[in-house]
Amino acid sequence: MEKRLYNATKNGDKNELICGYPETLLHVAAMLGHYDFTDELLIQMPKLAKELDSPRRSPLHLAVGKGHRKIVIRLLEVNPDMCFICDIDGRNPLHIAAMKGRLAVLRELLEAGPWAALSPMAQGDTILHACVRWNQLEALKLLLTEGIWDEEFRDEFAKDESLSDTIRSNILVSTREPDQPNAISEAKRSNVDWLKGKGHNLILVASLLADMAFHAAVNPPGGFWHDNDPSHRAGHSIFADTYPNTYTQFLMSNTFGFKASLIIIQLLISGLPIRRKLFKRVLIAVMSVAIVAMGFAYAVSLVPLTSDPAYP
Repeated sequence: MEKRLYNATKNGDKNELICGYPETLLHVAAMLGHYDFTDELLIQMPKLAKELDSPRRSPLHLAVGKGHRKIVIRLLEVNPDMCFICDIDGRNPLHIAAMKGRLAVLRELLEAGPWAALSPMAQGDTILHACVRWNQLEALKLLLTEGIWDEEFRDEFAKDESLSDTIRSNILVSTREPDQPNAISEAKRSNVDWLKGKGHNLILVASLLADMAFHAAVNPPGGFWHDNDPSHRAGHSIFADTYPNTYTQFLMSNTFGFKASLIIIQLLISGLPIRRKLFKRVLIAVMSVAIVAMGFAYAVSLVPLTSDPAYP
C-alpha cells in the first residue's frame, strides 16, 4: 500500500489518494510540484502542513526550495506560521528562498511572514549574509527594498568585515537609484547634522522651560495669603485654596514639564550615540511632552486670574 501511495504521490495522481498515508506524502508532493495532489492532501488533512520530516523540513521548505510558487501559496493559506519554522540547519523557508534565488516565492513569503526574515541562521548569520554568500544579489536587493529592515540594520550589514569590499560596494549601489545619494549614509548624517544644528537650541529651550516650571511652582499664580484666617493660613497658595482641583492639574502638568526638560538636558550632555535614529526620536518625544505640559500649565494658571473664586 505504501508503495502505491508513494507512486501516486510521485505521479500526482490524486485519484489514488486514500486515508492512512504517512505524513511524508505531502513533502513528496510539494517537492515534485503536484499542485492538485497537494491540494487534495491539505483538504483532507490540513494539519499535514505542520509535519516535519527527519531533517525537520516542512512541506513549505521543500516547495520553496524547488520554486513551486502555486504550492507555496496554498501551503501559506493553510498555515502561514510555517514561515518561522527552521530545519535542522537553522533555516526557515525565507532563508531557503533567498539562498536559492527564488524571487517570486520570496515575495509571497515576505507578504505572509515578513518578520521571519529577521530570524538569525546558524552561526548567527542573517538572511542578508546568506544572499551574499550564495551570490544571490537580486534576492538581497529584494529584501533590502521590500523587507522590514531599518537604516541602522542595513548600515551594520554593509560594514560587515566578513564581506569583501567588492560585494559590499555592490550592495550599497544596487539598493539605490542611479545618481541618488546613499540612503543609509544620508540617514545617519542627517541625524548628526540635526543634532549639531539644533543641540544648542534644544538645551537653551529645555533650560528655559525648566526655569519657567521651577518659578511657577514656587510662585504659583494668584500669589500667597498674607494673613491667617479660619479658611486659610499665611504663606499658603491662594490658587490651591480657591481652586483646589484646578491647582492639582496645574501642579501635575508643571511638574511633568519640569522633569521632561531636565531629561532633555541630561540626554544632550550625556554623550549618548547621536548617530542612532532612536536617540533623535526620544529627544523629539520628550521635548513634545515638555512643551505640551507647560502649555497646559499655562492654560490652567489663568483660572485664578480670570474666574471668580469658590469663596472670598
